[in-house]
Amino acid sequence: MKAQFYILFLISSFFAFANLGDSIEYAALNDKFLHMLGFIFLSISAYLSQKFTHQRHIIFFLVSYAFIIEIIHFFLPYRNYSNFDLIADLIGIISGLILVKIMNFLVKNY
Repeated sequence: MKAQFYILFLISSFFAFANLGDSIEYAALNDKFLHMLGFIFLSISAYLSQKFTHQRHIIFFLVSYAFIIEIIHFFLPYRNYSNFDLIADLIGIISGLILVKIMNFLVKNY
């Protein structure tokens, strides 16, 4: 499972810094959805990798990663910094960890 987390992390890093051109700029709402979805998968994968000892470590790592990505976007000419992206990332992280708690509850009780 650790390999899965590292692979997903590398793929998300690639798309975070890739120059995708003007092909997706029309879909700002879709962009926020993709941010949330990406961080849901990252947080679930981080939990399943058992690399992190506590969920707060997952939150700290992924929030730091999201913040660093947005700071780098500020300096890239083909990307834009957005607080809304950070909010979507945070919602994705929290949603992913809530899904993990729900899955753990269901596995233990049913």
